[in-house]
Amino acid sequence: MRAAGAPLAGLALVAGLCHAAQAQVVGAVSPRVADLVGGLFCAPPDGARRDAPDTMSGWIHVPDEPVVMFATGHEAPAVLGLGFGVRFRLTGAGDALVRYTVTHPPMPPTATTAQSWTSLLPAGNTDSAFFQFDTTNELQPGDWAFTIEADGEVMFTMAFTVRPPSDLPELAARCRDGSLLSFSPATRAAAG
Repeated sequence: MRAAGAPLAGLALVAGLCHAAQAQVVGAVSPRVADLVGGLFCAPPDGARRDAPDTMSGWIHVPDEPVVMFATGHEAPAVLGLGFGVRFRLTGAGDALVRYTVTHPPMPPTATTAQSWTSLLPAGNTDSAFFQFDTTNELQPGDWAFTIEADGEVMFTMAFTVRPPSDLPELAARCRDGSLLSFSPATRAAAG
């Protein structure tokens, strides 16, 4: 599992296959949130690791280059090497302590249904949080969601549906031979 959150500077959506439906926001979005978008990523190159005791792996991966989202939407195929999640910016003057939580169907071998990690997000930076399928145990079709909190306040929750690859063949083929995704070396959050 690579659950990630990473400060990014000046990231633009890269042209590519765009899914027709936008990611689904559940509930209210804080007025502090700007530039909110959900979509799909490919596996980033490996980078550093940081402890994350509230994840199944116990750590999160800190990619080395900025994230590139290749498609927007709320559906993701269950394919190894594919990631999905959110990109957003928090407005305001101060840095924020951000908690990222991803909820998902029960994952073997422990039937875990939620994983979380924290990071400090510098004021005005764009951030991404995503889950990447690294093992077959993680390929769980069904309802998934990302909830982002800053300084103890829920900023937003965004829902996704993970589907069998045969349901989304064009998206499933996008990450077959490597990375379309990467993060900044200044990343404070990570992927586990």
